[in-house]
Amino acid sequence: MKILVMGGAGYLGGWLTPLLLDEGHEVTVFDRLLHGPAAVAPLAGRPGFKLVEADMRDLGAVSAALPGHQAVILLAALVGEPACARDPAATVAVNYLAPLAVRRAAAYYGAERFIFASTDSCYGAQENVLLTEDSPLKPLGLYAELKARVEKEIMEARDWGGPRPTILRLATLYGPAPRMRFDLILNLLAREAALGRVAKIFSGEQWRPFVHVRDAARAFALALAAGSETVSGQILNVGSNHQNIQFKDLAALLLRVLPGARVETVPQPPDLRDYHVAFDKISRLLGFEPQFEPEDGLREIAAGLAARAWGDPDDPRLRNS
Repeated sequence: MKILVMGGAGYLGGWLTPLLLDEGHEVTVFDRLLHGPAAVAPLAGRPGFKLVEADMRDLGAVSAALPGHQAVILLAALVGEPACARDPAATVAVNYLAPLAVRRAAAYYGAERFIFASTDSCYGAQENVLLTEDSPLKPLGLYAELKARVEKEIMEARDWGGPRPTILRLATLYGPAPRMRFDLILNLLAREAALGRVAKIFSGEQWRPFVHVRDAARAFALALAAGSETVSGQILNVGSNHQNIQFKDLAALLLRVLPGARVETVPQPPDLRDYHVAFDKISRLLGFEPQFEPEDGLREIAAGLAARAWGDPDDPRLRNS
């Protein structure tokens, strides 16, 4: 297939783009390179790969890039509540208005598949409940609120033509990547511990589901490979039941991998999200099972830091906020 990956030079796109190329697809990455070209620089000159450096708010650039692509995967967004809170007006434009326009344009140009990256943080704070794709959404911040809005509007639209979208609600990502992020909780803890700093865990009672970034990339590839009749109009949580983890257990997890780590638990949670998610549907429909565990991600990051794989680990480009 010819696939347009919007945001293909980001943390997740850095794994998804080469995976799709390896599977024989032609891939156009559409990305404004806000965090630099590290994720796609190694792909330059590779057969089947093309980079369009542009902003998806530029509808002329979107319209020029879309024709001829059979599938659109929309990863592009300002990701994370802190990053979104910096400039709410820009966030609304990037995370709400632009995705709706891209979805409409994809239908106009005859794309046969449209896969939208959403987030399990749409569930917000729902204690003592196992959340499925049919559970109510209770987003707590602007990032989650806009993801939930886009989900609803692209699913309910009937006049745009083309097949219904597929929505993948991602658990909290972790693990190394060509375009690294150290503002994700497991990645941050691994960095601090590996560098001999105090790894701080805030509160401990809240639940959060996790998934390795390479497993998340594989979920998109599986959704694309599945028949349209299987995934069209479907919402799928991306993760695994056994990787729902309470924050109070993160210290023990970290110490198993890095026995000398200094860990401090801070009682007050700055983040009120608390959700325990079920992942049976993606296992049933796509046969998705994770290949990586949190311990793997922590070890990989510690090894990458030791090898200075990302240069200065405190470089602002290695975080979204």
